[in-house]
Amino acid sequence: MSRIRIGTPSHLATRPLVFGLTENPRNDIELAYGEPGSLALALDRGDLDAALIPSIEFLRGVGKHAVNGPALVARRPTGSLKLVANKPLPDVRSIAVDEFSRTTLVVLRVVLDKIYHVLPDFCVHKAFPFDSSWRDNHDGVLLDGDQGLRYCSGKIRPDETCYDIDAMWFSLFPAPLVLSLWAYNDEHLKNVLEPALIQSRDAGVRNLPRISGEMTRGSMYDKSFMHEFYHKAWGFNLGSEEEEGFLMLERFARDYELLQTSRLESALVG
Repeated sequence: MSRIRIGTPSHLATRPLVFGLTENPRNDIELAYGEPGSLALALDRGDLDAALIPSIEFLRGVGKHAVNGPALVARRPTGSLKLVANKPLPDVRSIAVDEFSRTTLVVLRVVLDKIYHVLPDFCVHKAFPFDSSWRDNHDGVLLDGDQGLRYCSGKIRPDETCYDIDAMWFSLFPAPLVLSLWAYNDEHLKNVLEPALIQSRDAGVRNLPRISGEMTRGSMYDKSFMHEFYHKAWGFNLGSEEEEGFLMLERFARDYELLQTSRLESALVG
């Protein structure tokens, strides 16, 4: 019997979701690691059976089914979504973005329009992970995940400002922000996949103090930061409140023409 291939990012925030599968590996499941956007491509091609993918990728049609329950949800500012700019935000006209930063692009587009009334160009910058070449042609760069945490926790250039985009989002909207969810294609895998991913998440949530301690070793983050990061900033369940936030994100994506179709009401059931 072939193993089920599950793709996951190795980011700090996703650690609780895969904790059970990494601590107690299963013979019938194989984990593959990669960046969220590339995992969505692999799932769409059929190279993976399931993957933790950006929520907007699911809304665009990647993955035929969503796993009910486990998800990566920002419940308050996480410190992971940053805009580094060398101009005041009202003057920013061009922002370098990763090819796959589609969920965070929606958040950035809404924040810049609602707060600063600007709609800059988003330009795919091929030199990701982050490097300094964006400064040659753009006014800012969007960083998310571990990149955003690392860069803006270090020394910022005197001519640049680091803006906390998800803090701006939550100043506008109190609903949870669904950033990633598990998706898969073959409905026959449901009875194996869903219990495995739920049990893995549940084990991670029970062991958040241990995970917080592990993530401080060899990193720039202290125990206090990691405690806040895992216990308060992030949530790991897609419930009714989170679904409402997800529907709002979908509506914004359509309003700003970053998404053409509506999928959620039929896809999120149970």
